[in-house]
Amino acid sequence: MSTQWKSDLHRAAVMGFIFRQTVPRAPSIVRWRAPSPSWFNLNTDGSSLENPGLAGAAGIIRDLAGHVHLAYKFALGTGTSVLAELTAVWRGLELALTHGLAPLVVEVDATTVILLLQSRASGKWEVQHLIMRIVRLQQLLVVDVQHIFREANGVVDHLAKEAASLQLTRVLHHDNITCSPRHSLT
Repeated sequence: MSTQWKSDLHRAAVMGFIFRQTVPRAPSIVRWRAPSPSWFNLNTDGSSLENPGLAGAAGIIRDLAGHVHLAYKFALGTGTSVLAELTAVWRGLELALTHGLAPLVVEVDATTVILLLQSRASGKWEVQHLIMRIVRLQQLLVVDVQHIFREANGVVDHLAKEAASLQLTRVLHHDNITCSPRHSLT
C-alpha cells in the first residue's frame, strides 16, 4: 500500500486508485539448497544493465557437499534481461553436458524464464531459439528446473553483473576455484 494514501484509502478508491491490503508475513531464512545425492545443482542468473543494455550470463554447478565443479560468466554484448537469463540456463546446460555433470537441478530466480521453459512459448526469434536449444539439452540430460529466491542466488547474480559491466567471459573448473563449501556461497 502506498504510504501517501495510508490515512485516506476511501478517497484514493474514489479517484480510481486501488490498494491491496497486505498482511505481513513472518520472515523466513532463504539460502542455497543442496541437491539430492548423485545430483548436481546449477544456479543461473542473467543481467542486463539497462533493458536492453550491456548483458551478461552466469552460473555455478555444485554437488551435494557444496563443492563447486564449474563456474562461468559470459559477456553478451547488448541484450535484454530475458535473453540474459535464458542464455545463462543454456550455457550452464551445455557445460554440464560437456563435463558430465548430470543429473541437474537448475535453479533460476526469474519466474518469467521458468514459465517460458514450461510453456515452450513462441515469440521473438532470439527467445524462441534459446528455448529450443534448452529443450534439446533437457532431452539429453536429466533436468529439473526450479525457482530460487534472488536472495539465495547472490553469487551468480554478482558474476552475471560483473560479466555485463566488464564484458568479461570466463569458465572456471573445480581445480581453478579457490573456495570451500564452508564459506557462504550466497
